[in-house]
Amino acid sequence: MNEYNPNEGSTEPLWSVSSLTAAATALIALVVSFGLPITADQQTAILGVVAVVAPIVVALAGRRRVYAPATVARLLRR
Repeated sequence: MNEYNPNEGSTEPLWSVSSLTAAATALIALVVSFGLPITADQQTAILGVVAVVAPIVVALAGRRRVYAPATVARLLRR
């Protein structure tokens, strides 16, 4: 039997997809400002990959930290 122990100290378990995309955009701007030669097409491609990968990362990270209402109800009945 699995023992579920939610992290009671966690106030916000998920980063939003927009936060990850904004962080990637800021990182690209930073490295370009320091002289890394990235074309506009390369920037667009990187942000396209981030737009696809970010929801997957958020889902995987969040899945370990949130509980479905049915799971909580089942745990409370024990």
